[in-house]
Amino acid sequence: MKANYICPHCRSFLNVGDKIIIAAKNSQKETGILLLSMKLGDYTVLKHPSFNVEKGEKINMFCPSCNKTLKKKKVHKNLYGIIMQDEEDKEMQILFSGIYGEKCTYRITDKDVEGFGDDASKYIDLDNLISMS
Repeated sequence: MKANYICPHCRSFLNVGDKIIIAAKNSQKETGILLLSMKLGDYTVLKHPSFNVEKGEKINMFCPSCNKTLKKKKVHKNLYGIIMQDEEDKEMQILFSGIYGEKCTYRITDKDVEGFGDDASKYIDLDNLISMS
């Protein structure tokens, strides 16, 4: 499935090629760019070697266009969200963990939630996710 990923605030496209571009800030307040895989369940992350992030570290994530946070505080303090638009322009919400190395992603569509990754059950009750997002 060919998809586009969009900022929920400014609606800028976040994907280039097969990567999603996210601005990030580590716990030392250093900033960098993360390139995430567009494939849900693939937790490959590319970053510049000088942007130091340790496994288990909380990262703050922002739209690289408008610089607004992608945090989904109503759902959980560690979850961030963007919009995925499929080939038919149908939009769904994608939530993912802001803890570096955690494998946790949710795809929320019309009253349906699909979790991906070993840590998908860590934060939330999937039955309540739709009403909280």
